[in-house]
Amino acid sequence: MSDKLNDNELDEIKASDDKGFTPGEVKLEENDNWEFEATAHTLENTVVENDEFEIVLPAEEEAEEEISNIEVKQEEKPAPAKKSSAYETRERPTAVRKDAEEETKTTKSVTKGKSNQAKIICGVLVGLIVAVVLVFFGWRYYTVPNSQEKMNYGNVAMTVGDEKVSIGMYNYYYNTIYQNYVQYAQQGYYQLDTTKDFTKQKTTNSKGKEVTWDKLFKDDTVDRLQYILALYHEGVEHGVTLTDEQKKSIKENLQNLKDTAGDSDMSVDEYIAENYGDYCGLATIEKMLNQAFIANNYYRQYIIENTPSEKEVNAYFEKHKDEFTQIKMAYIPIPYNADDGAAKAAAEKNARKYAKDIKTLDDMKLAVPKACKELIDQYVAAGYFEDKDSCAEAIAGQLEIDLVKSDTSFPEEGKEWLFADSTKKGSTNVVTDASNAVVYILLKLDDAKLSDEETYTVRHILITPEEDDDTKTGDDGSKTYSKKAWKDAENKAKKILKEFEKGDKKEYSFALLAEKYTDDTESTSQGQSGMFGGLYEGVKLGQMVPTFEKWSIDKSRKYGDTAIVKSDYGYHIMYFIADEPYYMHECKDAVVSENGDKLIASYEVKKHSGPMKNTTVAKPEKAEESTTQTPADTATVTEPASAAEGDDD
Repeated sequence: MSDKLNDNELDEIKASDDKGFTPGEVKLEENDNWEFEATAHTLENTVVENDEFEIVLPAEEEAEEEISNIEVKQEEKPAPAKKSSAYETRERPTAVRKDAEEETKTTKSVTKGKSNQAKIICGVLVGLIVAVVLVFFGWRYYTVPNSQEKMNYGNVAMTVGDEKVSIGMYNYYYNTIYQNYVQYAQQGYYQLDTTKDFTKQKTTNSKGKEVTWDKLFKDDTVDRLQYILALYHEGVEHGVTLTDEQKKSIKENLQNLKDTAGDSDMSVDEYIAENYGDYCGLATIEKMLNQAFIANNYYRQYIIENTPSEKEVNAYFEKHKDEFTQIKMAYIPIPYNADDGAAKAAAEKNARKYAKDIKTLDDMKLAVPKACKELIDQYVAAGYFEDKDSCAEAIAGQLEIDLVKSDTSFPEEGKEWLFADSTKKGSTNVVTDASNAVVYILLKLDDAKLSDEETYTVRHILITPEEDDDTKTGDDGSKTYSKKAWKDAENKAKKILKEFEKGDKKEYSFALLAEKYTDDTESTSQGQSGMFGGLYEGVKLGQMVPTFEKWSIDKSRKYGDTAIVKSDYGYHIMYFIADEPYYMHECKDAVVSENGDKLIASYEVKKHSGPMKNTTVAKPEKAEESTTQTPADTATVTEPASAAEGDDD
């Protein structure tokens, strides 16, 4: 699982993690590794009401079972849906069934005897039953898609476990995923030409496999639906419901769509189909947001209540030890012109000359002005620095790094030398990365070791004193509160802690209280960090205020401990989770991610070939036409941000 149903993503289905959508590298709330790794995904966010929305009408579902495996002859062809310039709905198939008489004739010519007569009679009876059912319900009900989320046979594009996906729902996710990729491509993140055939253009999916863009759009759509619906189903099974705020958001967004459609002189379903996909209507948007919110709510609860066992974490560590083994080193990059045959040899010669005088990090810093002369000249000419001295100083300040053994971006020859036991601290070497036309001067500063820097993970609820007539503001913007304001804040903090202690005293309950009360909204779903429930995870020493950190790293702490701590910001109601080496924290996150992936994968996806022919497929557009922007008056759909993007096959 990509780290989370990230609150910004659930607020705007956008990789994403997932697991695609990954701009920004912001550490999401519980675990940014649980990703369906799609790099891009939906539009922006907003639309659904009514947490009692019926997914399948019982009468319809029963009738469907009667004919689910029978092809029906169409007597008329429905009018094609309106097509946008960016998408083309495939032609609706005409399913043809031999009439009972022809079928009987064929059967008689192949087999004879009483058993054959029984088969003929059975076939005739089935035909009669189908005919009666079709007359009663109407053949269009079973063969024609709709925008009302009625799950008749012809409207179910695929299923995820027991959850049915309408053609309109599939088209919504497909269109928004496509539009997101195009928007990122316009910003230079992808090589994607919307005027050329998508089946001919290649890219690389999240697993490093080369696929066509056409396949990537489809795979990401299926993965996203599998991810959302698996979590949605689990949420329903565990009694997860919408919050009042979510219900309000859904209601407001549905009304927004209605109002915008009215301003466009269109019915709301026509407007939604025009902007979000064929057979996508108000019921589709409502259902989609309901599912996404429930999925998001359950995901938050899941990652809190499914902490991996020590045995699982240790097993993962033993298997992935290289990912947590690092070495402290420094390097100077000397780029050369790959088109100049003599440039490489000259760069290597200069690198070896400078390396002879380097024994310490200070020696390497002194070598920067000469060794990086060409690089410095380029940066200054480009306007990145005012002069050569400031540029050299900036480069010298970034020479030292911690290199992880599993890092594939660094030359393999250099890693082997650095991590070798025979390579002593203070040793230098020159390594050439021909693929990137760079020669490196390497300096080994320390022996390889685990990334065991101390980190801690806690949740907190911050209660800041309220300003009154006695509040003073310093030149730096800091506040000085009155004694009364501090006392009131302390009393409020004690009251909230008492409320928690009267409940089940579980971490998830504390997280919900943080969402409700904390003044540190950036650590909640209201902020832009993607965190939830006042969480601060994997915090390294020195990053938080002293009193906050001192309480968090007290060696007597046990999981679930609580207390009230005062700082200059106010009173912090603390909830302790862990104090552990960095590699152990990362291993836990990775195990949560793997377990989440297994949960999602347990929901089998089945595509229904007939109805799938009516789903959207992106087509190339004329060069002068824009394919990625919805009309200026398009109502924004604020969808709950999902965690991760789907893995590609």
